[in-house]
Amino acid sequence: MNYSSATKPAKILNLESLNDLNERLYLTRSNDILYPNPKSADTKKNDPHAERFIFNLQTSDINVQPSIRLVNCVNRLGKRYNHYQCFVVEPKDQSTGIAVIMIKLDDPKAFYCNVRILPLTTLSEIASPELDSKLLTINLEKSKCILKTDITITPSNTGEAQYSVHDVDVSAISELVSQDEIIELKRELEFQASKLIAHYFQEILSIIVHETTPNNGTPPVIPDDYVLTLPPNQLKEMLSASAISACIALEITGYNVVKEINRDWRSAAAFINYLL
Repeated sequence: MNYSSATKPAKILNLESLNDLNERLYLTRSNDILYPNPKSADTKKNDPHAERFIFNLQTSDINVQPSIRLVNCVNRLGKRYNHYQCFVVEPKDQSTGIAVIMIKLDDPKAFYCNVRILPLTTLSEIASPELDSKLLTINLEKSKCILKTDITITPSNTGEAQYSVHDVDVSAISELVSQDEIIELKRELEFQASKLIAHYFQEILSIIVHETTPNNGTPPVIPDDYVLTLPPNQLKEMLSASAISACIALEITGYNVVKEINRDWRSAAAFINYLL
């Protein structure tokens, strides 16, 4: 068995919890003026409930504050990825280099955290703000380069969460860098990044599991606005876990292969260095 696909403890001992990290972060929420819902922008159909939101995690450094948006993800045919709660993270405003965190609960024993890294793409290149929906719609397949890391987190018999990595694909950037750099990037995403991401998402596993229940054996459907209905502390944990995970993936990708091609990844590195 490949070691990365083997089941391992998700919690890292002696690493700060989300609750500890969140004491150093201030969450703000505002209307998304860059990608507004056309329904809310139309004065004839003005619907305050149609507003789209953008969240920022502010730090003591004004230059370090990643933004998070809840989004709908679709493929090239416009078909939505059902049952996923998706977050797009920009390490800085209008960054070249973003990441999408896609989470799904198939049942209380299988929580999927899929990370899509778009190191050479801006949000505006994949966004479809004109589509009438409460959440911004993005088409990942519009990106010129997508790297991926898929992680599964499950409870164990002892009650401690376990994780495994079941898909890491970095081939999309192979034409820009050497084979050695590709091998190193895949290794770091498979082991270092995945372990850190699993640590932070196992902390919010209870939020998802306790708030959703399977219906007649079918996958529980998390409503589009599910995250917006969470209590403030749980909302902050959900968003900070997404931002931290995205920035870890962007920093590792930037350091190993993007380098000077585009330097916006350094904003992700600054956020991680601030916290960890």
